[in-house]
Amino acid sequence: MSFDTTQPALPAPVKGQGSQIRVLLVEDHVLLRTALQAVFSLEADIEVVAAIGDGAEVLSTVRRTAPDVVVLDIHLPTIDGLGLLPLIQAADPRVKVLLLASHPRPGDVRRAIQGGVDGFQHTDLASERLIAVIRKIRAGERVVDPQLAINAMMHGESPLTARETEVLFLAAGGRSAPEVARALHLSPGAVRNYLSAASAKLGASNRSEAIRIATDKGWI
Repeated sequence: MSFDTTQPALPAPVKGQGSQIRVLLVEDHVLLRTALQAVFSLEADIEVVAAIGDGAEVLSTVRRTAPDVVVLDIHLPTIDGLGLLPLIQAADPRVKVLLLASHPRPGDVRRAIQGGVDGFQHTDLASERLIAVIRKIRAGERVVDPQLAINAMMHGESPLTARETEVLFLAAGGRSAPEVARALHLSPGAVRNYLSAASAKLGASNRSEAIRIATDKGWI
């Protein structure tokens, strides 16, 4: 992410004028979290109510600090940003959620949009643009990076059936065909057939390549 503090994000209220935007910052990389806190502290209308690095702490912190906007890294220890999105929405529907990702997968962007996220941005974002996005989200706008949205639409929905997805997901976790078969109460032969069908649909030459393709597209 680019941090250029010499350029204003957008005209901001003078301290004491208008309402403060209460921001909960969730980022597991300490240097990035510290840099973001420093950038936000320069803005008269933004108050960082908490800055944490573990997904397990998010819900309790939301309840304790009552933020207006949660700036949330999609990749976090314990539970990721996509998993936290519906939990935050259920805990406090008033809270806006802005997801950040350093390597956003089209499937992740699509799931976030379908899940009603208020914003989705790449972490390679100038600081003034990020602050502008936070202000827009707080004002009720939905702000998704256009290129990320286009990529998500281009990749479309998964061609895999529910069973093929399930089998490939378990295989991606390192389970052998017999282990997947036992977990799903299938025969090993049926599991191999599902894996072959999934590989063919994804244009993969083997199971490993099929797992990589499906993972990159956010389909498993």
